[in-house]
Amino acid sequence: MFDVGFSELLVIGVVALLVLGPERLPRLARDVGRWMGRARRYVNRVREEIDREVELSELRRLRDEIEAKAREVQDEVDTAAAAVHATLDDVAQPRIEAHAAARPAAPPVAAAADAAAAVAPPRRRRKPAAADPAAPAAESPAAVPRKRASRARKVSSA
Repeated sequence: MFDVGFSELLVIGVVALLVLGPERLPRLARDVGRWMGRARRYVNRVREEIDREVELSELRRLRDEIEAKAREVQDEVDTAAAAVHATLDDVAQPRIEAHAAARPAAPPVAAAADAAAAVAPPRRRRKPAAADPAAPAAESPAAVPRKRASRARKVSSA
């Protein structure tokens, strides 16, 4: 790019003062400052969007790499788990067969139920409890709301 020094800017300012005059020069400088500010903001926004897109593309690439590694690890874990299950099944099968062969035959369920019935005493039924004539009579559920309503009328009238 070309280099503009302080002396060049001073020459441009003097020429602008002579051409435009002292009345229009401040307004022109203000307008040029606004345009420069807008241009800088636009350039900064474009730069930020480009940076954001670059970061997103890097994050997507990293996410894809991590997902691929996770799938590889999951496949290895599944393979190892299947091998462990197969080994355990191979080891456990002879033990189950040996245990089943060594177990004595169980007595029939009906014979066990008959033996339990012969040992247990017969159950007695309880008689329902008779109402106590000395106990006060319970109020009917319909009478309770009437009492509450009458109490509310007494309180509101007082």
